[in-house]
Amino acid sequence: MRVVKVLLAICLLLVTSVAWAGDTNFNAVVTTPGSDDTYGYQMKNSSGTRLFSVTKDTGAVYTAGGISNSRERGFTLPLMGFLFADTAAPLSTTTTPGLEIDDNIPNIVWADGETSPVMTTFRIPADYSSGGAFRLICTESGTTTPNQVDFDVYVNRNGVVIDSAATNQTPVALAGTGSTPSVVTLTPATDFASIAAGDWVTIRIWRDDTATGTNDLEVKGVEFFYTATN
Repeated sequence: MRVVKVLLAICLLLVTSVAWAGDTNFNAVVTTPGSDDTYGYQMKNSSGTRLFSVTKDTGAVYTAGGISNSRERGFTLPLMGFLFADTAAPLSTTTTPGLEIDDNIPNIVWADGETSPVMTTFRIPADYSSGGAFRLICTESGTTTPNQVDFDVYVNRNGVVIDSAATNQTPVALAGTGSTPSVVTLTPATDFASIAAGDWVTIRIWRDDTATGTNDLEVKGVEFFYTATN
């Protein structure tokens, strides 16, 4: 009980500081257990608006601005987990695209004219709330026009007919060329409209060879990130 009271006191102080900043005539009114039929603790501003309360019977906490613990979270999709989209064959040092070590970092590499997609599948975490996109760290083998990364996604879930069609997303260009890394963000404009925790997502990525860049495209890392509930 003492711990609960301390935590409530901290919450009251935090709410007081926020309310004071927005109300120069702030005058807190705090009720104590037993003095109110509904709330064990509550705080109001000078206009009588409830800013914070704890319901006596249920312990439910209310704040005027709402309570949010959302934050960005993400996880890496291992490069060795990617397979050829057409054959499900693993990548190697002799395939096209293939695995290389460039700049002392493992990467998937597409040379000019190579466009075969690679793919991997992962599950949307239980703490998923909203959003969902991919970050790639990419480099190139030279300093001509930057390459572009193209991609699409498939979304599947329990009890729903398998997703058999995906929308080709808009290719995203690297910010620069050469061995200076570019972080490329791939945000699905479609196909992610209704994703939810527990869904299974397959992402396919490939070099968009319609761009004028002729350097090798080197993908050195892939991350999925999203807004989590806590």
